[in-house]
Amino acid sequence: MKHYDALVCHADRDTLDLLTALSSRLPITGILDNDSNIVLYFEGGAVDNGVIEEIFSWVPEDREIEIEREEVEEQNWNAEFERSLEPVHVTDGLVITQSWNPVDAPGALVVTIDPKMSFGTGHHESTRLISRLMMGLDMTGRNVLDVGTGTGTLAIIAAKRGAARVVAFDNNEWAVDNARENFERNGVDAQIELVLGELSEVDMTDVDIIVANLHRNLIIELLPELARRFGPRERTLLTSGVLIVDYDGLIEAAAAQGLRVIEDVRENEWVATRFGA
Repeated sequence: MKHYDALVCHADRDTLDLLTALSSRLPITGILDNDSNIVLYFEGGAVDNGVIEEIFSWVPEDREIEIEREEVEEQNWNAEFERSLEPVHVTDGLVITQSWNPVDAPGALVVTIDPKMSFGTGHHESTRLISRLMMGLDMTGRNVLDVGTGTGTLAIIAAKRGAARVVAFDNNEWAVDNARENFERNGVDAQIELVLGELSEVDMTDVDIIVANLHRNLIIELLPELARRFGPRERTLLTSGVLIVDYDGLIEAAAAQGLRVIEDVRENEWVATRFGA
């Protein structure tokens, strides 16, 4: 029987929620929330000291976390996770749901996401916040780049709201496979170009709107290259996955690229921002 590596993370609830949100940046094959801890599952041999160090780097200095490493036999970790999902009414005009939870919402944009452990079900603050910002933009005829697409939720919203060109990319193969399925599920697969790889491998310039639901350090790392992708018509950057306590550093990094805060929205410890030139 196939075996997997597992990292059992013990911490307070807020820290576990943070790790759950950021775990999409790791090559996980599954995640299980046991209330008092979360378990991250990886292909056998995928966990090294670098992975563990990255997880520790996400945790604020005033919080504690303990990580145990285990080897487990293959099982269906998604089943319990999927049973826990419910439709999310992000705004009056946007609902994110699952194929097994059909929604009757006349006049609203309904996005159907079957996650398979990719990040972006609408159940975390960061996805809800950036989706709200997207719903406040006119995307008709715009060129949109979705950075680290995960489940593909943001790319689907852009396509369904009339974007002329949408390019979505992720460096995790499992996320790209999931996004492709969700594009087909929402009938927008012909409208979105999907790339497996890093930003450097994405052939897209003349961008009007960039959406990046990542974590602060990665957004800051990518900012110079993202700024170079903008075209002459518009320079709108939407970011999320940022803790309010880390917000000032992102604002400073964006300002260095000629981008200023136009608006932000907040929920609990999280903030999403619309930057413009």
